[in-house]
Amino acid sequence: MEDYQVKLKEFIEDKKYLDDQQFADIAEYICENIVSHELLDLVLKYLEIYSQQISCIPKRLFVHLISNTEKEALHPLVLFLALRHSDIDYNVNLDNLPEEKWTYLMSAFYQRIPEMLCDPILIQNMKNKINAYKILMDSPQWFNENKDIFIGLHLIAFDEDECAKLFNKLKANWSIFKITATAVSFVDLVAAKCNKELEFTQFLITALFSLPPESDDIAWLSNQIINNLKLLETNCPIQISDWDAITIKAIKYGLVEENPEYGFIKVLRKLVKKAYVDKSILSKTFELLAGYSQFSNIMLNRGANQIQKEEVLRLIETLVKKEPSIMALSHVPLFLCSYNASLSIVDQILLRILFHYEENSIPMSNYRPYLWGSFAISHYQVKNHLISKTLHSFPSTTEVLSYIPLKRLKETISCFPINRPLNIKDQKIVLYTTKDSKDPSQMFDPAFFLPMISSLLATEAPLSIEKFSRNGCLSMVLACLSSYDCLMRKAAYHVLTLLRSHLFCRRAENLFWDHFSSWVALGIQDLHLKPPPQLSMIQALFLGRMVLAMANHEKGIETTCCKILLARPAARLNHIPELKTFLTAYSEHKDKTIHKRWFFEILRDGTRSASDWQVLKNMDLFNLFLVIFKCGHQKDRLLILKIMEATFRIQPATNGGTGPWALSLMMAISKYPNELSTEEILLTFKCLQSLSGSSYISLPAVDFWLSLFLEYGKNPDISLEGFETLKNLVSKFQNTSELFDDGNLKDILDCGIVSNIISDDEAFKCQSVLKYGISGIQVQEKNTYVFLPSLLKILKSKV
Repeated sequence: MEDYQVKLKEFIEDKKYLDDQQFADIAEYICENIVSHELLDLVLKYLEIYSQQISCIPKRLFVHLISNTEKEALHPLVLFLALRHSDIDYNVNLDNLPEEKWTYLMSAFYQRIPEMLCDPILIQNMKNKINAYKILMDSPQWFNENKDIFIGLHLIAFDEDECAKLFNKLKANWSIFKITATAVSFVDLVAAKCNKELEFTQFLITALFSLPPESDDIAWLSNQIINNLKLLETNCPIQISDWDAITIKAIKYGLVEENPEYGFIKVLRKLVKKAYVDKSILSKTFELLAGYSQFSNIMLNRGANQIQKEEVLRLIETLVKKEPSIMALSHVPLFLCSYNASLSIVDQILLRILFHYEENSIPMSNYRPYLWGSFAISHYQVKNHLISKTLHSFPSTTEVLSYIPLKRLKETISCFPINRPLNIKDQKIVLYTTKDSKDPSQMFDPAFFLPMISSLLATEAPLSIEKFSRNGCLSMVLACLSSYDCLMRKAAYHVLTLLRSHLFCRRAENLFWDHFSSWVALGIQDLHLKPPPQLSMIQALFLGRMVLAMANHEKGIETTCCKILLARPAARLNHIPELKTFLTAYSEHKDKTIHKRWFFEILRDGTRSASDWQVLKNMDLFNLFLVIFKCGHQKDRLLILKIMEATFRIQPATNGGTGPWALSLMMAISKYPNELSTEEILLTFKCLQSLSGSSYISLPAVDFWLSLFLEYGKNPDISLEGFETLKNLVSKFQNTSELFDDGNLKDILDCGIVSNIISDDEAFKCQSVLKYGISGIQVQEKNTYVFLPSLLKILKSKV
């Protein structure tokens, strides 16, 4: 035995691989003898390194280990074999084991739960051998360590009456019940089966608010309570003995400046939403919240961390929806000062709160034209609390327009949220993300912007149309014509109508913009769309960028836009006005380059849906892209790749031929004489990722990824994006394994190692898999591996 221990220890330290016969001899020795725990420890450590050799262990070794440890604790090797060994079944003879060991071993088979539940003998054994109440009360830590068998199996053995008996026994002894995540989850299932969820939730609420704010149990326990409350009906009869204590603690620890505890305030919000709560309690909760010393600072906070402000606003929204009488006109200035008119989660909640106020007859018209953020602070002079403030003056039209930054409007137009509805009543909060990872807090919300502009134009104050167009307001309204929301488009057309009424004043600059408005209106009429007409994003973005170019006198583009505007009485929107003129009209290389890139940027930002893809198809642009890609500048190639990445996300496009066209693009890339830049390769991989999400992709595309990755994959940025692309391809298409042999899999691994993207631990595991096979190898769902999961899928598909 000592020889085996020395050999195993040496091989473990050096991470050497025993040949199958040597390892089988060690296993056979253990089967024939009662061995020390030291040898079993070494065998377990070795198998954790080389799980492939678990198949060398015979089934009788498992039985032998159990039979020789009836009076001792089960060795962890037993659990490891039960989890990993494919020939070891849960139905081996385990009846002689005492209750705790039997249950411990059963928990190792949790992956076979569906099969075990169909075994009535096993179910009866569980009922006979396991005393859940005794274990919960006497051995909570042991119960926690063996959660799989209890939560996954034991509850199924109980009928409703047995669950009720167990719950009542626990209820009589709540004071000594140990609060742990596993115990709570188990009792929650018991309570659900005997319809005691309400009683158990009340106990958990009491337990939560008795915890000190530094407790580690607050996070998971508050989540458990919130999930329970979601299942209860609105106005359910939850009995809370001391609302004041709960409210004060939630606000006190949820609104502190450093290390706030959000669990308390989240549970309070859900409790207010679901439970029957007296009006006086709701009013007092609102008063306590608004009267807290940090309340104004939190509301006016525009820092990076907005979680605290979000939680406060969610609580306010719940309170005012539950009891509308709380709302008062004096609250509105503070909300407008807190609002930043963006698509951030905080601003979406604030806008929804303002909507509730307006819906409940709070005269928001008193605050038109609307101001927001820091502009509202200086105008309304809001200070400490929700106290009454009167308006000392109305902001002028010019003042409001001066508060709208052109850069922010440009960002919004480029990433316009076409799914954003105008009517946000009961609309779920959406985290808006863009392909360029633009910050939603820096994008205007069209659901606020259009009403704000409408209120601005509804006044009789003179409007500077030049300022209105130059700072992007008109472009934003035109972008709204591409919205999927019917009400959003109606509002945009309403604003355009109001704008026309301001243009009747026949000053020189108004004549030009009046002609533009008429030109756009006639062009939309010629489309013969169902009202209110929806333009494609490319069409709307073209008109918006055209306004910006003319209003801001963009050199080179302005003249061409004016020529297009004056060439015909109506815009030819089906052809994206004179598109080919942009690309072919100029002989000078500099002018042609400026126009080409200006237009390509519109296609890059505007390609969002099937209608945009149809525009590209109608204009026969794909072959033009291919020609420019082969002979164009690097900036042109990058723009084309970004356009194609957006196009590949559109399902009808990939079904209709864009997918096959991708192969032509890839051939052009592979034959390009000069070395590709890192950004070009990254965009190519992103194109493949977008393509892998569609219904069309071919093996040559995967082959192209392989050749490109092996050539450039030693660059860390390229390697990381390349592995992400491989993961997407392998997860969707099983036949990709046809392209990989052990040689190029090793080359892929080497690229990851050289680029330091793959850790030493993962590299060793991957090398082990390539050399010794996949038998017994498992990867947990939550892992940091870059290549190993894809490697296992590829190798398993070859078997």
